[in-house]
Amino acid sequence: MSDVIEPDLPTVLVIDDKEVNLRLMRAYLQAEAYRVLTFDDPREALRLVGIDPPDLILLDLMMPALDGFTVLEVLKDEAPRVPVLVITGLDERDARLRGLAAGARDYLTKPVDRSELLIRVRNLLALKQAGDALARVVAQLEAANRDLDAFAAGLAHDMQQPVTSISAFAQVLQRRCGHLLPPAEASHLELIIASADAAHHMIRGLLEFARLGQKTIEMVPVDLNQVVRAARSALAHETANQALTWNIGPLPVVRGDAALLQLAFVNLLSNAIKYSRTRERPAIEIDGHCDAARGHAIRIRDNGIGFDMARAGRLFSPFERLHGAAEFEGTGMGLANVRRIMERHGGSVHAESAPGQGATFTLLFRA
Repeated sequence: MSDVIEPDLPTVLVIDDKEVNLRLMRAYLQAEAYRVLTFDDPREALRLVGIDPPDLILLDLMMPALDGFTVLEVLKDEAPRVPVLVITGLDERDARLRGLAAGARDYLTKPVDRSELLIRVRNLLALKQAGDALARVVAQLEAANRDLDAFAAGLAHDMQQPVTSISAFAQVLQRRCGHLLPPAEASHLELIIASADAAHHMIRGLLEFARLGQKTIEMVPVDLNQVVRAARSALAHETANQALTWNIGPLPVVRGDAALLQLAFVNLLSNAIKYSRTRERPAIEIDGHCDAARGHAIRIRDNGIGFDMARAGRLFSPFERLHGAAEFEGTGMGLANVRRIMERHGGSVHAESAPGQGATFTLLFRA
């Protein structure tokens, strides 16, 4: 092994069992601003990669100690973000495809043209640097979201007590001397109580939303048929006096957190019940289908009042409502919670609707 230590330079690791090839790659690469490490034993190279991953690996396929295809499989686990440029004397199409399928980002056939090699190295390093920058931004956003969730949870928790006190004292005043107040003042007191109760529900929604971002997800097989039955049972009080028709097809088993998925279905079904209750024959349909490429798609349809898709961008934002509180009760947190639950499961939720034509919500569980 030979190396030139330049800590601030991109590190290119070369694995080839022939010293002449290593010398050639070293000469080509050291003419550029790279730190070059060369190994004739892939096992030693893999040990280093596990400790200090390089920025790029140049890999020969045909080596006696450990062939390049096996090295590529190991690198998938040890260093999945490090790009690999295969450089080999194998020019067969099957070998190229096998190498690319095993995780190689690019492929060159010996003898290597110096200019082409350096261009491909520069391109792969640029992609790696862009990916690393994006990963850092994502990590920063995730940390910021965790901090925001913790702040929101703390704020919501601290706000519960004063809001509860406002409501409680206002109710005491109403009971003790409400009958002595003029109608206008009595109405103001009722408004205070109603507003405090609404604020309490919003705080509970915010607290639940924040906790969803902090909760550890336990991914296990979950039968969505059982989840829907449990959600319907939890909402039985909302349909007790409503002639609601349910049409539920067979649903799949998905991997997820059963408690969170039940919460998602409770929110979706509660919305469907609420917005279809003004119909003469309210109906809700639930079905699922599997797409080999996309995964499991679960659709919840209602024949309710629907909404304008031009406003759908607001639908899954916290505290957003497409219908006024005077028309339908709610805090605007239910669908925001559904979106967060699906995102925590690596999936998504989408909505389709038109005014007066009901709404369809689709949960997508990735394959």
